[in-house]
Amino acid sequence: FRTYSVFGYKAFNKWSYSTTLEIKTQIFNTYPENKKTLTAAFLAPLDINAGIGMSYNLDKKFENHITKRLKLALNLSPLSVNFRYIGNDDVDETKFKLEKGKKTKTDLGSLVNADLTFNFNSFVTWTSRFKYFTDYESIVSELENKLDFSLNRYFSTSVYLYLRYDETSKKDEKLKYFQYNELL
Repeated sequence: FRTYSVFGYKAFNKWSYSTTLEIKTQIFNTYPENKKTLTAAFLAPLDINAGIGMSYNLDKKFENHITKRLKLALNLSPLSVNFRYIGNDDVDETKFKLEKGKKTKTDLGSLVNADLTFNFNSFVTWTSRFKYFTDYESIVSELENKLDFSLNRYFSTSVYLYLRYDETSKKDEKLKYFQYNELL
């Protein structure tokens, strides 16, 4: 579950002074394959990120094609706070860069968020989301890409690729910093 909000005040052209708030957690429990050890649960972890900075918004319609459109929302937050909470005692907090026995961690850093939607035509749409947070000791970066094909009003296809680079997770031989997920 993820919710993302931006509040802005127009500065000049397509730029605004902005504050951002992102809250995310997972809803269901996660277990390693063929094991009963709980690795994540609802509110374990709960990540809250708030930032202050500038945002840029672009909405371009193409004259040569009526359904071709580009939307870009870019948020730069040089002052950002990332709060992490582990709300389940069965989840190992050290896997989420918390000290043993601690339930919360607060990091100060910088954040870049970008959302892009490009309608090639009325049948094909590409949606992309990029997030980069650093506390100047570690990096969390995410890139989501989704390509939607509408065949007609009854059938459609989506291709989804999610890339993540996370230095805040505990590194072991099986879990590396780079993760990916694809879905058709």
